[in-house]
Amino acid sequence: MRLTAAELRSRGNQVWYPQFPAPDTPNPADWQDLLRQEANMMDEVPGPKIAIAHSLGTINWLYGALADLYQKPFDRVLLVAPPDPQMTSQAEGIQGEPMDLANPGIASQARKWAGELTAIAGDNDKWLPRGVDIWKAPLGIEPLVFPGAGHFSLDDGWGPWPGLVQWIESGDIQDLLKR
Repeated sequence: MRLTAAELRSRGNQVWYPQFPAPDTPNPADWQDLLRQEANMMDEVPGPKIAIAHSLGTINWLYGALADLYQKPFDRVLLVAPPDPQMTSQAEGIQGEPMDLANPGIASQARKWAGELTAIAGDNDKWLPRGVDIWKAPLGIEPLVFPGAGHFSLDDGWGPWPGLVQWIESGDIQDLLKR
């Protein structure tokens, strides 16, 4: 995602790419505070407000939606490789309670804060062993599945992603499929 942020900046786009504190031992309260600050700064500039969240960032964005953390809704939100809460609850160093997929408010709150909501995942993501369909009902959407994408990391072969840049500029979900 860092490479995409750099590409978008080189094209003259305003891009926030927050570096969340203590990524190896994330604390949800600290991450939520940074997310609120970043979202508020985005509200200060004209143009579409787009969030791209990866892995634990997807959970962070959803917790923000559940807590009405944002001042203004996002035009578009892309949740990339949302992890299985069972996996995050078992992972060493991740603090806080795991996301409860049975929470009936997830879909309505996500829709409240995202004009368009999209989730994408690989069919072989080690952080999503039960598959992305576990997010289908909680989010009320049909996630896109990318064969062989893994966790959308550099280790999985995801470097520059022209389709993501195109999606940001066009809003056409089909652009995401272009590598």
